Amino acid sequence: MILKGRMILKDWATVTTPPSPDPPDAGRPSREELDRLVRDRIANWREQPRGLACAVIAAFMILTTAAFVFAVVAVVGAMG
Repeated sequence: MILKGRMILKDWATVTTPPSPDPPDAGRPSREELDRLVRDRIANWREQPRGLACAVIAAFMILTTAAFVFAVVAVVGAMG
């Protein structure tokens, strides 16, 4: 029922999408296949923390070395 160009709740309830003729899983890979694809594409979760830890340690070493060099340059500059 439409009143002055507006639809009431009853009319909205009858507006639906027709069902698809295809089954819900037509053409989609299985869950096991998706899991295998993700494992093949992304490294194993056990390998990720090792890489992250390596990057953090390397960054700390570089920044510590740079700070030490700047400190030595500042001390030598202050003495001369």
